[in-house]
Amino acid sequence: MRKSITKITNQLKTQLNEIHELANQIEKKNTQSTKNIRDWLLATEEVLKALNLPESSKFAVKRAMLSSFTPNSRNKKKEILQLGASTLTEAQQDLWEVYTPYATILDNSTTLIEQLLAVIYQTKQFKYDTNEDFTQFLEQLWRFCCNHEQLKGISSQILSMINQSDVLIIMAEKIAIESL
Repeated sequence: MRKSITKITNQLKTQLNEIHELANQIEKKNTQSTKNIRDWLLATEEVLKALNLPESSKFAVKRAMLSSFTPNSRNKKKEILQLGASTLTEAQQDLWEVYTPYATILDNSTTLIEQLLAVIYQTKQFKYDTNEDFTQFLEQLWRFCCNHEQLKGISSQILSMINQSDVLIIMAEKIAIESL
């Protein structure tokens, strides 16, 4: 079974969003910033491992380097902060490189799903009843797209990028019920 692209992008985006606070800590010369970066590296590593992504090893190595660092100069705090900033910069770049291909797939899929929804709106064939289960309604719309002669191609293209659960999630986010 194919991994959920929405799950992957959401988890990676969450990790990316945490970088702001870490950067603020370094800027304020917070003595806990290096420990917090190490904790973030571990959390990011765990997210990537749970997603079965081999890039988790890059974060393990960065965490080990940060943990084993011994400053050489008199200004130890400054050296540690510089290493923390450098490590955070590299880790952000590594995480961004993991995130970008998944985000691109999600964006492309979302565009195609929006095109399908635009066609569905034009058909005037569907009307959502608030008493109806919304998930079942979305599944009905998706089946329509998969079986419709002119929409099969786009539906297949979408399924080549993401799984059906992601399709339903994106449809739920993008559908304009008032347009049906």
